Amino acid sequence: RQRDSNCPTALLFHLPPTPRSPGASREQPRPHSRSDMAAFTKLEDSPMFRKQVNSLEQITDELKQRCSNLHKGCKKFMGSLDEGYAGDLLFADALEAFGAGRDDPVSVAIGGPVMSKFTTAFRELGTYKELLRSQVEHMLSERLTQFINEDLHDAKDCRQRLDRATMGYDQAREKFVSVRKGTRAEVVTGLEEDLHNGKSAFERCRFNLVHALANIEAKKKYEFLESISAVMDAHLRYFKQAWILSTV
Repeated sequence: RQRDSNCPTALLFHLPPTPRSPGASREQPRPHSRSDMAAFTKLEDSPMFRKQVNSLEQITDELKQRCSNLHKGCKKFMGSLDEGYAGDLLFADALEAFGAGRDDPVSVAIGGPVMSKFTTAFRELGTYKELLRSQVEHMLSERLTQFINEDLHDAKDCRQRLDRATMGYDQAREKFVSVRKGTRAEVVTGLEEDLHNGKSAFERCRFNLVHALANIEAKKKYEFLESISAVMDAHLRYFKQAWILSTV
């Protein structure tokens, strides 16, 4: 029989559609757009293509570490806002117990009626801090968590699937090319089908890895800047609310 000269390092990116057999891989290609693939000049499996993929994977690993560090800092910041919120309420309670808002002689003598306005202001400032904390959580912390657990994890999962598919395709190819003359036709047909399924699975997994990496490349150009800008805008609103409160 004529040997299959294709191998994982010399395959074209696209395969013609073929009927699925029971033994075929269930790995499905993912929907994409041209903008998703903008990071790749060519999609043929070549040394240059693999080098580009490896480079993007290294960038993705570094980005994951940076996201993790930022997420830890975000959690600590949210914790400090929680403490600030609780501190504002505790101080307002202590001020009220001291005499703010009371009409007894001692409270009136130390300025209690005026201090009552301050207790209201501190409680209001506490609610502003709580709102700011929830905005930081929604606009930054949750988006970082989603990016780490979904987008970055997806790329890692696609790489593992591709490694397994590559190994399976190599094994199927070795078995096919080692067929001896006189082998039963049904055995040859089965090996040929395994080879085609392995090749198809390899291409689909390779495509999915490309899509995952391209998705990360596209998202990182706006995802983080949008989140940080939204957090800064939330801070500006917080300070504006505090300033308006002080002028009332």
